Amino acid sequence: ERHRLRELLRQLPPHDLEPQFCHDLDEVERREFKLFAQRRKRENLGQGSVRPLPLTSAGAVCQQCGGAVRGGSLAVFAARAGLGLCWHPRCFRCQHCQQPLVDLLYFCPAAAGGRLLCGRHHGESLRARCPGCDEV
Repeated sequence: ERHRLRELLRQLPPHDLEPQFCHDLDEVERREFKLFAQRRKRENLGQGSVRPLPLTSAGAVCQQCGGAVRGGSLAVFAARAGLGLCWHPRCFRCQHCQQPLVDLLYFCPAAAGGRLLCGRHHGESLRARCPGCDEV
């Protein structure tokens, strides 16, 4: 559990999601950041769902490894990435750092074609990260 929490905090830094966790923001920056964070959550944040493919299904192709996901096997689905796209549970990873997405929380950039990122790397794809305080 401790490892999961540590990874969750690394993949979804609180200071990337809420302005109250950021340091030294003036009022204009606070408003801008709040809009940025709200838009990110509304448009890009999702949580994968795990369910078996129907036994009668011919199967599907994993978006990460390209391998077959056979009927009856568990698969992870990510609605924001695209309907019908699925991953092997072990393949549901950030495309940048290759870490498994903790609690199946992911960010999918617009028009990414099934590309999944953890919150940290999605934030970095939109804004520069300060090397001193780690804030975007």
